[in-house]
Amino acid sequence: MALVALACTEAEAARVQPLVLRGYGEARARAWPFLSDVLDGVLRGAPEEDRALAATVVQALVKYDRLLAFASGSDAGDARYEALFALARGETNVAPRIDRITGATEKLGVTYSVPDWIVELVRQEMGEAAVEPALARINEAAPRVARANTLKTTREACLAALGKEGVDARPTEHAAQGIVIGGRRSPFRTEAFARGEIEMQDEASQLVAELVAPAPRSFAIDACAGAGGKTLGLAALLGGKGKLLALDTSEAKLEELRRRARRAGASNVQALAVDLKDEAALAKLDRGASRVLVDAPCTGLGAFRRNPEARWRLREGDLSRLVSTQAALLHAASFLVAPHGRLVYATCSFLPSEGELAVDFFLSQHPDYALVTARDVLGRARTERVATADGKYLRTWRFDGTPDGGDAGMDGFFAAVLRRSRD
Repeated sequence: MALVALACTEAEAARVQPLVLRGYGEARARAWPFLSDVLDGVLRGAPEEDRALAATVVQALVKYDRLLAFASGSDAGDARYEALFALARGETNVAPRIDRITGATEKLGVTYSVPDWIVELVRQEMGEAAVEPALARINEAAPRVARANTLKTTREACLAALGKEGVDARPTEHAAQGIVIGGRRSPFRTEAFARGEIEMQDEASQLVAELVAPAPRSFAIDACAGAGGKTLGLAALLGGKGKLLALDTSEAKLEELRRRARRAGASNVQALAVDLKDEAALAKLDRGASRVLVDAPCTGLGAFRRNPEARWRLREGDLSRLVSTQAALLHAASFLVAPHGRLVYATCSFLPSEGELAVDFFLSQHPDYALVTARDVLGRARTERVATADGKYLRTWRFDGTPDGGDAGMDGFFAAVLRRSRD
């Protein structure tokens, strides 16, 4: 097994090494904030090609931080930088040294560059056979994926427009409007993006929005909207008609959502700062939505490869807190759904405690809700590789040896559809 994978050569990286070391150093010094925020600051003003190249190397240094510390025996950023490329060249004796680690958990933690407690967590939740496949998956390279904004264009027209700009682009395998973008050119600097014709969104995330399947001109709610990736996907599915209410506790995220909605031409979106766990605030909201999406806060293990810093920021006690929050949000959101409407629960995690077990608990507490299978919503052919074997749930990563959404480059998402039967 190759211990590290890099999307650039050492000679290419040498040109941006000062930027790389600044970015990596700042991420470590600030105890692993969102890496995108760090890179935005460090790379501001750099040429586009240098920005893309530096970001690639910083992400690798962050992802392999524990392995590089073991390989270099040093806390210095430049020593770990050298170790990264030594590992990529195969010019290091680190593999025999890892083999001498006696503890199975520590050996896997060093090999896959994750904290030991994450190794144990995956083992407890998924079983021994899934541990190495899961840890290997979270270290894979994440493709850059966009969604064609059908409020302004079609996927075919968008692919043609990107091609004219010299961007390598192809359709996704599963999401109806997804586009995989190759090369290093920033999609944010294309004319297609400036016109609002594309939004960056992982293919699995796009499938979650498709699973919501809002009826034409209906009232839908995105209850944990964040900066609005799925909100804008829902707005496009509604064709800009009906009403779409986007809720989040962060006004800063909602302001970003409003900006993105204006660029996308999503005029049917209303964004409100609301804490669903606040009963007084919940009571003031419009009810009777035909669709409510709860894209709940979670460990984010299914997006670790896209957000490599998250593995170091997450703490061992966070899972129990997050599971409690997920249950509270689902409970609160259930009151916003109209009779015979649907509540869709999603997480970017492959852990059963944040997936099937959360749904089982909700259904045990809410007899007025019943499961609608992902297969019933999206069809058998579309869910073959992105749902559980019984077709009940969207689960884009499986670790049973069968082809899954990860093979197509998706993040690891879970989603369930729940139908309200009565008032």
